[in-house]
Formats: sequence, C-alpha cells, structure tokens
Amino acid sequence: MITSSRMYNAVPAAARAWRALFERVFAGAGLDIAFIEHKWPEPIADLWAKPDLCCAFMCGWPFARSGVMQPIAAPVPSPPRYAGLPRYCSEFLVREASGWSSLEETFGHRIGWMAEDSQSGFNAPRAHLASFVTPQRPRVFSASIGPLGSPMKALEALREERVDVVALDSFFLDLCRHHEPQRLAGLRCVATTPWTPIPLLVAAPGVASSVVSALRKHLTTAHEQPGYAPLLADVLLERFVEPDRKSYAELEGLARFAAGRGYDSIR
Repeated sequence: MITSSRMYNAVPAAARAWRALFERVFAGAGLDIAFIEHKWPEPIADLWAKPDLCCAFMCGWPFARSGVMQPIAAPVPSPPRYAGLPRYCSEFLVREASGWSSLEETFGHRIGWMAEDSQSGFNAPRAHLASFVTPQRPRVFSASIGPLGSPMKALEALREERVDVVALDSFFLDLCRHHEPQRLAGLRCVATTPWTPIPLLVAAPGVASSVVSALRKHLTTAHEQPGYAPLLADVLLERFVEPDRKSYAELEGLARFAAGRGYDSIR
C-alpha cells in the first residue's frame, strides 16, 4: 500500500509534519504503508486512481463523484474559525496593492482558477459566484484563466499579476500561514465561500476493509493517545473524526446550483 499527503503538503515544513504524523499512525496501527512523491505537474487525479492508495487526502467533490473510494477519517482543523468541525471554505485572495477589500471589486478583472475537479478551487467558488450572475451580466470577470493546476501555481499567477483574484482552500492557506507566512505576504482575503466538508483520508476500493477499520480507529482516537499532541499541532489539527459520507454527496448540489444559474464555468 502507498500514500501521499500531496493535497496539504503546502510548504516543505508542512510536508515533513504530515509525514511524521502518519509514520506514527501507521506504526501504531501495525501497517506497512509506503510514502510516495506525487508532485506537480502530475495530475492529482492520477494519485487518487492508484489501486493501492491508502490513507491519502482526497477532495470531497471528487470523492462524492467516485462512489467507490473508502472513507477513513476526516481532519478537524484547530484554528478557531473551524469551530471544532471537519469543514473548510475557499478564500478569495487578491494583491493588497489592488486596494480591494470586497469580492465585488474584483468583478470585471481577471480570475484564475485551479482545476475543474477541485471543490475549493472550482466548484465552491463557482457556486458562490453564480449568485452574482444576472441575465444582464452572465459573465462576472473580464477573463477566466485556468486550469492553473495547484494552489502554489495559483498563488504564483496572482503574485506575478497574470490574474487578479484566485480562490483557494482555507486549510491549505492556514498551513502556509503557520509554517511560512511570508508565502502570503502582500495578499489579502476579500471573501470566503460557505463552509463545506473538508477533504478526507481515503483508501482505494481494493484495500482490505480491515485496514480501513484499523486506520479509522487509530486516527479517531489519536488525540487521546500519548505523544500525538505535538504532531497534531504541527499540522494544525485538533483531531480526526469518522466522515459523514452523506455530507460529501451534498457537494454535487453546488454544481447543480451553478448550472441552474447558467454559470457552468467560472467566467
């Protein structure tokens, strides 16, 4: 079995912190799971398609659409705004030099988006933006640039002034703020989407159910076990919980809402 924490390897220090946590988890659960490097520009969908994938983060919308991936556990971020729940949102970021302080001020400018299979980088912001569409204004922005491929590539495009606004995963951004705050220097959040279920840890359909059960039991009790507090703190987690599969199915409703508003793409 293999794993990767690619989704939340926001910066090198975060990647090391995730590895330290999961090495402890796998050892505690008595499982042999190997870490693999799966980096940009390899499509993250290729990672999720690996038949021996186990205990890797998967975006909630592709998880709901797959119908076959096995849910293991969902992370509960520790920053207060998550309110002790396995949730996250998308943050709309702009350059501070723009002077903008609201999402509406970005309209008529250039938006960059990450990937069409991303909840935080496409589906959630698309549904949020769809509420601003009218028959007189079917387009919100002057240009829509994507797919940019990864959160860091989206941040690069914003910094290099190739786009004027991007929407990115709040937990990814909080990991950046925790480990390398300079990555977000000069950028400002002007709006957030509503909360939705956070990306969860999954296993491929062929992974034994006994492995999934062992991991779920170990992860959901890790916060009660000795030695885990600093490991969880280093990845900004309060604990892991058993995922509510039905809540992820509701993410498809955001896609239907946008389509119903005639806003099937970010534009």
